[in-house]
Amino acid sequence: MQGSNHAETNEELYNRAKKLFVERGYEEVTMKELAKEVGWSEKQLVRRFGSKGDFVIELMMEGFSLEEEENDPDVRSLNTNKAVADIVYDYIMKRLNRYLIFGKKLFKEMMTWSLSLAKKNPEMMNKFVQMDFMFVDDLITFLDGLKENGVLETEFDSVQAGEIVYSVLAFEFLVYIYQSDHTKDQLHEGIQKKLHFIFT
Repeated sequence: MQGSNHAETNEELYNRAKKLFVERGYEEVTMKELAKEVGWSEKQLVRRFGSKGDFVIELMMEGFSLEEEENDPDVRSLNTNKAVADIVYDYIMKRLNRYLIFGKKLFKEMMTWSLSLAKKNPEMMNKFVQMDFMFVDDLITFLDGLKENGVLETEFDSVQAGEIVYSVLAFEFLVYIYQSDHTKDQLHEGIQKKLHFIFT
């Protein structure tokens, strides 16, 4: 597989690389194949990003911003006959599932990589942390939208709920990453159960 021409922007790199990872899986794709897909030489790709993990993480951060802008939900179009926990679950998983394609190995690399990132590249570390803040802010905005549309009570504290939901996701991801036999289905189930506890 080869890109038809040289990818000039991070958005182009992200879209082409994501396509390859979806088709093959993170662990199966080599830097040589990535370079070929985006129309770069392997040497250029290594010089620009370093490792495959660094490449994916940086482009994940780029893609997060791009896709959050493209997928801003219209609360008015939601099926409000569903339980609130299920509405929130659908909102969250629509965003998280696009990253689960990379598999456990990448997320383990990310955990190790982030420990040294503050010294190695503080600017990227700041961008990395901002992804979490952006996610929480977007979730709070989503919950406020549910309040405005009568799905949640007006006195519902969207900020506290958003931060608690983030804590749930962090815990469930740690279990998923570090327990080798923990499946994506179990990850989904764990998130869903805790959301029902929070919103019931």
